[in-house]
Amino acid sequence: MPKFMSLVAHEFFHLWNVKRIRPKGLEVFNYDRENYTDSLWFCEGTTSFYDLVIPLRAGIYDAQCYLKKVSEAITQLQTTPGRKVQPLSESSFDAWIKLYRPDANSKNAQISYYLKGELVSFLLDLLIRTQSNNARSLDDVMRQMWQQFGQPEIGFTREQLKSVFESVAGMDLTPFWADYIDGTVELPFGEMLAPFGLALKIETPNPIPYLGLTAKAEHGSAIIKFVEAGSPAEQAGLEPGDELLAIDGFRVTAEQLSDRLQGYQPGDTICMTVFHQDVLHQSSLTLGSPMPSHFNIAVMTQTTPQQKSLLREWLGIQPNDPIDVLAV
Repeated sequence: MPKFMSLVAHEFFHLWNVKRIRPKGLEVFNYDRENYTDSLWFCEGTTSFYDLVIPLRAGIYDAQCYLKKVSEAITQLQTTPGRKVQPLSESSFDAWIKLYRPDANSKNAQISYYLKGELVSFLLDLLIRTQSNNARSLDDVMRQMWQQFGQPEIGFTREQLKSVFESVAGMDLTPFWADYIDGTVELPFGEMLAPFGLALKIETPNPIPYLGLTAKAEHGSAIIKFVEAGSPAEQAGLEPGDELLAIDGFRVTAEQLSDRLQGYQPGDTICMTVFHQDVLHQSSLTLGSPMPSHFNIAVMTQTTPQQKSLLREWLGIQPNDPIDVLAV
């Protein structure tokens, strides 16, 4: 039910964001051709931010569930290699030619403007709250965007969007825009969460040596579907479409791959046997250190009264309710 309600909230919020508050590229809808804009991260990403916030405020789920859902989004972003390659603004502009036409290398070269846009909006909300001691938030950005562009139905430029954020935040956001919207600098989750007494815990629940490929069972065969750029698998010449047969002479299926790797240590060299374009091929590769697979928002061990106050007001936690249960 919460997932369905988030979908309902997302589409409902579009009645304002995009239907009325829209960038110049969508000011006049043209149904005969593609409509390009580098602000889809705000149109869809900010809407995705609110599709988690609205059920929280409506009492459909609590603060712990909300932070769990944000943690899941962070995990999805941080395990997508393309975040280091494609800027958010470029992802927005390339939507028509890339996002909806994925190929075997898409995950290495692209990022979803829905996903990263949601998390950039999340960080901007935290930044505004920190700067104003919770007196302002992303809500104030949306109100100003509505008054300035939504009500008169005037398309906004990227410069105008940035200007509204800056007026609400009370600070120059040029470095933020350059790093996290037009650049590929890693998002500063720890820095933005700290004023609220929260931290981002990086976890590897099932630590296995890093291979860097994903395989899927198809008609009884283990087919490599994805090879991460720069990974041991890529360096060994493995490619999507190869049929995985064995590791060190022992047959392996897609379902057994993780279990088989647990018998090795980082730095071990293994022999991978595959069919590459119907030709039997063997490759030696050196396994890397386990990669983080889960990112969870958790309350710091020690928090100040100021941090607790900001956290409670932000998430609507009552004064008598404990905050240590927020660990996800």
